[in-house]
Amino acid sequence: MPETVVREMPRPQRPAPFLLVVGTLSLLMVHALHFSGVLGWSAGTRFEIWSEIIRANMTPMAWCAYLMFLLGLLAVIDGRSWFRRYCNRFLVCWLWSVPAWCYFDWMNFYFMRDPATHLRAWEYINLPAEFSSRLMGYLVAFGAIAPGMFLTAEVLERIGFRRLTCRAMNLSRAAARRWVSGVFALGLVLTPIPIVFGTPASNLAIWVGTWALLDPINLALGRPSILRDWYQGRWGRTLALGAGGLLCGFLWEFWNYWAYTKWVYHLPFLGSGEKYKYFEMPVPGLIGFIAFGIETWTMWQTSLLLLGWLVEGEGNRPADRTLQTVSCM
Repeated sequence: MPETVVREMPRPQRPAPFLLVVGTLSLLMVHALHFSGVLGWSAGTRFEIWSEIIRANMTPMAWCAYLMFLLGLLAVIDGRSWFRRYCNRFLVCWLWSVPAWCYFDWMNFYFMRDPATHLRAWEYINLPAEFSSRLMGYLVAFGAIAPGMFLTAEVLERIGFRRLTCRAMNLSRAAARRWVSGVFALGLVLTPIPIVFGTPASNLAIWVGTWALLDPINLALGRPSILRDWYQGRWGRTLALGAGGLLCGFLWEFWNYWAYTKWVYHLPFLGSGEKYKYFEMPVPGLIGFIAFGIETWTMWQTSLLLLGWLVEGEGNRPADRTLQTVSCM
């Protein structure tokens, strides 16, 4: 009998961790130049001008490096390029993130003022005087907000959050309808509070109201929904998004503290809790980042009812029946 030749199937090639390496090196370089300026080490050297540029633009530069790091990490974890598969989703989400954050800024700067001091909940300081000089910084810094939180949540799901499940809720159709209606009614009550009452205490409503208003709409129209996850006992997405928002909040505040162009907070409604801070943020305020991650993702899913044709081609829409559905972007 002729000898049977067994050919070993070639193993699939894992992508080179190019973005992971570039992102890591960029983060190290940005931090080195930033802190060399903060500590005065770069004064009188050829690096002084670069340190000044980074101190004035720390948030957008650090976030660009962090996003490259996350995209590279996802490529290594998945064995294929996340960015190549979801390039349109990433770019549209970046552009969408700018007006999404401007919604919160609009609430803050036009309505949420302390009646005694007339200070807003947060304020930007040392911004360039000309709007044209600020525009690129806005586009990069605001555009990185949603992708930063969503990609962080993607990584968290890959490393184990997707397995966080429990028994599904055995709700009758009538009971489920009552719950959804109650959440929607809560959104109708909370969402206008910043406009009606206009104090920094409106923070307690702004980070929850939009989620409560929009998530029932996502559920009713077939979009991925936090409420549907809860009914089906799937907690991975909620926890990944909340943890992603919190982790990004820690990074935001860390990068913001020593920057020249930065933001500060005025939250007198926290009482004595306002003096206990994580960099510029009062410690109790960090809870808002958890809600912010979940709420922003809910806003993104609602926006995809109109923008989905730009980013959700065949096979590119998140499959809601699986846990691999942060598919935040």
